Amino acid sequence: MKIATYNLLQGGSKRVHWKKMLIDHSVDLLFVQESYPQNEHLSPSPPSETSNRSVWQKVESNKWGSGVFSKTGTLTEIDIPHYCGWVVGAELSNANWQKNDAKTLVFSLCAPNGPGSYAGQVNLILNEIAKLAEGKELVIGGDFNMPVSDWCKSEIKSTKRDLAVRTRLANEFGLINCWQSANPELEPQQTLRWTGNRTIPFHIDGIFVPKTWLERLQSCTILSGQEWDELSDHNPVIAEFA
Repeated sequence: MKIATYNLLQGGSKRVHWKKMLIDHSVDLLFVQESYPQNEHLSPSPPSETSNRSVWQKVESNKWGSGVFSKTGTLTEIDIPHYCGWVVGAELSNANWQKNDAKTLVFSLCAPNGPGSYAGQVNLILNEIAKLAEGKELVIGGDFNMPVSDWCKSEIKSTKRDLAVRTRLANEFGLINCWQSANPELEPQQTLRWTGNRTIPFHIDGIFVPKTWLERLQSCTILSGQEWDELSDHNPVIAEFA
């Protein structure tokens, strides 16, 4: 089973991003940010086949937003107040990789700029998620706009607020960072090639899953290269589970 997160850059101009994830890389659960809706990225399908497998919300001042797509099962949308399009949530049930009767809360997040820095905004979003998540399995993927992995030698220094967010994800929500858990000895790889300086190794996109999934985590990779450079200023992150 594969989970991926991908910021498409202002909608996804070539409209191939979803297909590359779902078809070329066999992703089962896809989190997207700065994306146009599903019907602009995937071929039209009968409503009965896709209506319950995708949720998407538009950022008010833009044509793009955030979304979640699952190849199997049913997604029931969950509203997150005040962050329409910046974060979209759903309850996933009956996916072919879930245990019987399991229900998983899934959230695709693109942290907006605002009071308290990006970390402050992520904390406010987590406050809303916390109201819904008690006693439930939780998966969060997205563009946090802050460092999401620990590496003491990184030239991108984490602030106390950044560290507090990562601690909160681990301790309060019981989540692990897939990339760091799968690659504990490696320096965090670049996921954002900021247009102001594409060489800075920003590692701000991540997938967080329950600690109980750690035994099943087989790998977590960041796709890079010219083809990805041409599609977005972010690189996709893919986690694979047994």
